[in-house]
Amino acid sequence: MIPLSFICCSVLRREIESFLRRDYPQAEQVFLDSMLHMHPEKLHQTLDEVLAARADRACLLIYGDCHAHMRETGELPQCAKTDAINCGDLLLGRELYRTYRNGKAFLFLPEWTERWREVFQQELGFKDQALAREFMQESQRQLVYVDTGLIPVPEKTLQEIAEFFNMPMEIVSVSLDQLRRAVRSAVERLEAKTAHEF
Repeated sequence: MIPLSFICCSVLRREIESFLRRDYPQAEQVFLDSMLHMHPEKLHQTLDEVLAARADRACLLIYGDCHAHMRETGELPQCAKTDAINCGDLLLGRELYRTYRNGKAFLFLPEWTERWREVFQQELGFKDQALAREFMQESQRQLVYVDTGLIPVPEKTLQEIAEFFNMPMEIVSVSLDQLRRAVRSAVERLEAKTAHEF
């Protein structure tokens, strides 16, 4: 049997670790910094390097379409990718994700909530609160924290975020069933694919 590696964005690390070791105990887990999402070309290069170092393994990418060639990367002979637009889609499922997207909601996952100042002030450069508010209020209608149930809801941090952007914050609780199904489905596709490719 071909060794299996899961390559995942750290934004989902807690969620993935909560079931991956149980479901796939022999698999390698590789987590890449979620801030790479802010630099798509660097993410592309990093993923290529990680995959090149694992040419003798079957590799599952637990990612959305986070750089311009992610789908092509997922179609490499030893690879498959979870069927999702982004991490919100992976956690919420396509229908609920689209509801929030169409409602112009900005989704805060637990890891990015902890790192929100790094995301907005360092990565996006919004050190000026007035500019940050203008940007968010023009492009979004609400802020939504996705509670995956693995850590207590960070009420104080969510209040800080809501006050910083002067926007309402909603909390939506989700199970990990959707994410787990997406991973399982991708593993099945990868197993079928590598049975012929290797």
